[in-house]
Amino acid sequence: MDAAFNHPPSMISVLRAMMWLAKTTGIFFPFWLRLPAILADAASLWVLSRIFSSRLNERTVRWTLFLVAVSPTLILVSGFHGNTDPVVMLFVLISVWITEADGSRSNLNSNPRDWASGAAFGAAMCVKILPLVVLPVLFFCRAGLRRRIVFLASAAAVMLVAWSPWLFRDPVAIYHQVLGYQSIYGQWGLSLLAYHLTFFKDSWHDAFQQYGAWVLLAVISVAAAVVNRKHTRPAVYTQTGAALFFFLAAANGFGVQYLAWLIPWTVGIPLIPAVFFSLASGAFLFAVYNFWAGGFPWYLADSNYVGGFIPHLEYLLTVAWLSVIVLAWTVWKVSRGWDAERPASFPSRRARLLSLALAISAIAWPLWNQVIRVDARAYPPSVDRAAIDSIHAHEHAMLSEQYYKLGRYQDAVVAARTGIALDSTLVEAWNNLARACIRLGRLDEAANAANTAVQLAPDDEDARANIEDLLSAGRTRH
Repeated sequence: MDAAFNHPPSMISVLRAMMWLAKTTGIFFPFWLRLPAILADAASLWVLSRIFSSRLNERTVRWTLFLVAVSPTLILVSGFHGNTDPVVMLFVLISVWITEADGSRSNLNSNPRDWASGAAFGAAMCVKILPLVVLPVLFFCRAGLRRRIVFLASAAAVMLVAWSPWLFRDPVAIYHQVLGYQSIYGQWGLSLLAYHLTFFKDSWHDAFQQYGAWVLLAVISVAAAVVNRKHTRPAVYTQTGAALFFFLAAANGFGVQYLAWLIPWTVGIPLIPAVFFSLASGAFLFAVYNFWAGGFPWYLADSNYVGGFIPHLEYLLTVAWLSVIVLAWTVWKVSRGWDAERPASFPSRRARLLSLALAISAIAWPLWNQVIRVDARAYPPSVDRAAIDSIHAHEHAMLSEQYYKLGRYQDAVVAARTGIALDSTLVEAWNNLARACIRLGRLDEAANAANTAVQLAPDDEDARANIEDLLSAGRTRH
């Protein structure tokens, strides 16, 4: 198993389906990679409208739904980044929607559809394991051990089927790579703050990185257990959003796509905190992708080549982090005096104008200065085109290697040739072509590929090994 692959094994089947669609339709793979998240955003908006169907007359609910619909964070993550986090949130939203049924908290003690809610949660766990953050909420909101077991069993059944057969082939590796996954430490919130504290020891950093997420999960579990013991309690939707707000506010690791987690849970909260987060997170993401892309126009955002955004974008990151803290504090404050029938107050005209002025000075102007002045493109687009071709060539070379390991030598030849067409100097592709052709008995073609590899890299061990294999095959034929 590839050490860099930390998604649940069910995603292997999804990626294979996307590759098949790309090959069958002729539409390139990045389109199919982004399509599920784009569709998930649209579906999430519809689910949210169902969850809040009884409150659509409230101005705050309508405006926060609109913010979700036009969210720059979701547009950037789904349409440009192409990550799967919005798909995860869709399934979690469906699980919450089914749990709350018609939105009435009284139904929490009588809703018989725990199996359906559990199946939706299991589907979310088949995309990423981040739903573990809200599992305590969906577990403790159910009254009685039987309902909780039905929920967990349904989720486990979906995961068992979708994670097969890889789960049974190498369960230890899956455990370490999926459940042992750790986000990037030191680039967000408390972990970034810890790096600025000179007295913070290396052993403390190690402990925070290793156990920080588990401590947060324990805190969320205790809070969910206590809150759901009360007779009057926040809606499951509110509890789920609060768990995610708190987790990201205090998280020990970070990926820029994590900001997409929170957008679907901002509906119905006071408008100013929701707008603050939407603008701050969108501005930060826009600046990050622009930095990674080398300025306008965007062709390729290569974080591996450009490097981390700290300290380059530290100001916008800090503003985004503060907006998450404000979300968490807002939901906690509202939930203390929870009343499901009381609509959130709509800000006055004076508050709206003041907020607009602050947004321009604290977010819009710094973003404009960063994108237009600091990170303006300094090289021609042709450099990006060459980089994209090189990346695709390496991808085809790796695909050729995997085909070879599976014994699919003809497919290995096709993938290697595609890589060579994109980058004729790629030694790995020539080596893979030579190996596959040797297996197919096409020795003349193999000799040409092996000799080209040696010319490109005289000291390459794989190229020399292919020459030895060719000499051996030639002696066998004679």
